[in-house]
Amino acid sequence: MKNNNLLIKICIVFLTFARFATVIGMAIVLYFGLFQNTDDYFTVQMSRENLDIAAEGDTIEVKTEYADYIKETKLESTTKNYTISFNKTVRMLIMAVLTIVMGFSIYFIHLLLQFVKSALSRDFFSHKNVARVRFMGFILVGLGGVHLLMNLWISYIAGSYFELDVLGSKTVAVNFSPDIFSSTIVVGLIVLIVAQAFDHGLKLNEDKELTI
Repeated sequence: MKNNNLLIKICIVFLTFARFATVIGMAIVLYFGLFQNTDDYFTVQMSRENLDIAAEGDTIEVKTEYADYIKETKLESTTKNYTISFNKTVRMLIMAVLTIVMGFSIYFIHLLLQFVKSALSRDFFSHKNVARVRFMGFILVGLGGVHLLMNLWISYIAGSYFELDVLGSKTVAVNFSPDIFSSTIVVGLIVLIVAQAFDHGLKLNEDKELTI
């Protein structure tokens, strides 16, 4: 029992630090987004096959109709991906999405921390914990959905925004290979299932107490 309590206390310390670090990270994102030159931040990358003709500093020509969205696309080195820098409006949109994601991440850590803390008391099997676990599952599903949409958005940009010939278009590919076993959507669904089982067990326990 003492060993279990020690493990729980270690988890509490770790989660408390993680929550603090995420809050600091969110503050840094907001600081650079609002008060600093954001030209070097909030960019995305497109992977591409290594070609002998690729040289550091190479750019991809943007189609005229999308010129207002893209500021620059540059190959930083022959071993890295193309970095896409957006104009201000798109950068602010990326910052807003990133801020929302980090906000929900902080709340997820907070819920998990409260859930773990309840293990030290007699209130572990409670409706509060059922709600906490269920909401954590929804957050994970939501974050997975945002990640999926962002990858699809980058894929759309890669295929539509640039002037690429038939051969050239084959050299640019979005790094998009979702793994069902590591997807937060799947993890979130598992958590929701666990929450449902937890709720069912709580109801059975309440029915047992009423019969006694």
